[in-house]
Amino acid sequence: YDELSVALSYVLLASGAAMPAAAALPAAAKKEKKEKAPKKEKKVEPKKEEEDDDFDVFGDDDEEESSAPAETRAEMLERLKKEANERLSKKLANQRTLVGIEIKPFDTEQDLKALWTRIVSGEVEGTCPPGIKWGEMCHLVEVAFGIKKIVTNFSMGTNDSADDIIEAITNLEDEVQSVEMTGMNVL
Repeated sequence: YDELSVALSYVLLASGAAMPAAAALPAAAKKEKKEKAPKKEKKVEPKKEEEDDDFDVFGDDDEEESSAPAETRAEMLERLKKEANERLSKKLANQRTLVGIEIKPFDTEQDLKALWTRIVSGEVEGTCPPGIKWGEMCHLVEVAFGIKKIVTNFSMGTNDSADDIIEAITNLEDEVQSVEMTGMNVL
């Protein structure tokens, strides 16, 4: 078959018209047909196309949209605001802050390791509220004339306050001269 006859037969089949036998065959095929014994010709009936109204190539389902009421602008804004608040609350729940502090004692004979252990273990009231996690160790840094200070850190959540913890340590008036916050970093 040549390209023109194939294209013509396709158009005729698509339009639903019966294809004439002479138009579909090229000249060489006609000669062979004459030489052979005549056969019964089958009538080609065009196939009935199935209704494809349900199938939408682009995915637009007008029927579904019309059956469900559309969301108003106010409802959409309320829904989006609610979703944003949920995401923010999850983010804030996971957010931690690392706080570095220096604790300076009154004299050189103070046992700083024991003081640090009391603060971290919660023996000092207000130093271990829920959500506070102290560093695993502390450093003793020399200030002057044999006096050392405790340098340590702790992490806290967004609802906790570093000022409350510093105030609780400062309340140890017999053992602690001052407490300074050296840094605060959001993790």
